Amino acid sequence: MAGRWSPFHHGCVPARSARPTRTAPPIGAHAGWHDLPVVGFDIEGTHDQPMDTRIVSAALVYADGTTATWLIDPGMPIPARATDIHGITDAMVRHAGRPPREALAELGTAIGKLIADNTPIVAFCAHYDITALHTELARHDLPPVDWDQAVIIDPSILHKEVEPRWYDGWKLGTLCRYYEIDPGTAHEAASDARAAVEMAVSIAARHQRIARMRPDDLHRAQVTWYAQQGRDLQAYFDRQGRDETVGLEWPRETRRRR
Repeated sequence: MAGRWSPFHHGCVPARSARPTRTAPPIGAHAGWHDLPVVGFDIEGTHDQPMDTRIVSAALVYADGTTATWLIDPGMPIPARATDIHGITDAMVRHAGRPPREALAELGTAIGKLIADNTPIVAFCAHYDITALHTELARHDLPPVDWDQAVIIDPSILHKEVEPRWYDGWKLGTLCRYYEIDPGTAHEAASDARAAVEMAVSIAARHQRIARMRPDDLHRAQVTWYAQQGRDLQAYFDRQGRDETVGLEWPRETRRRR
């Protein structure tokens, strides 16, 4: 069906040199949720598995342009691989980082207020940020966020939904170029949160079907889309004999992947 996610054979992806240059569809004049206030959310952590990571930085970027940021001392050494990605070192968090329980309590309260106000929260690959925050709050015996009442918009899912035959990489920076968005500083929480908002808004502005959905209906649709996208990727991994497990839970994962 046109505009729906459809599987493709990963082994038949055309060579990069043979692919035509792609441009995003034009921005339309239609109204939709992208005209309303949304808030960007991003975290950076110590590990790539959200249930294992310790949050070292976080940001909320509000619709009025204001930004709330947190630098957190996780109380453990930051792996070199993580520092290579986001640039945050042990020395930085020892010097300027806040105690995790104190900072995470503030972050959880801020997220909870957005949910209570029915403000959509935008996060790229939101399953990571949300699962990590949920796990960290529990780890520090802090009140949980009521994610069941949250409205989450994830531009990584939206892009796969509107571009089912996309072969050019799924990283935030790659997609920012396609949607003509300035990514800012890669893996800096405020920059990534801002870029996620701009990407979600850009996708809605270019795809009326996405824009016209109510935010809560869009949230529910993404649960289904994410699971189907994951099943397609899992089938590919299985065909390749790769021992990888693709998560199907969104926005919060409840089980570790092997």
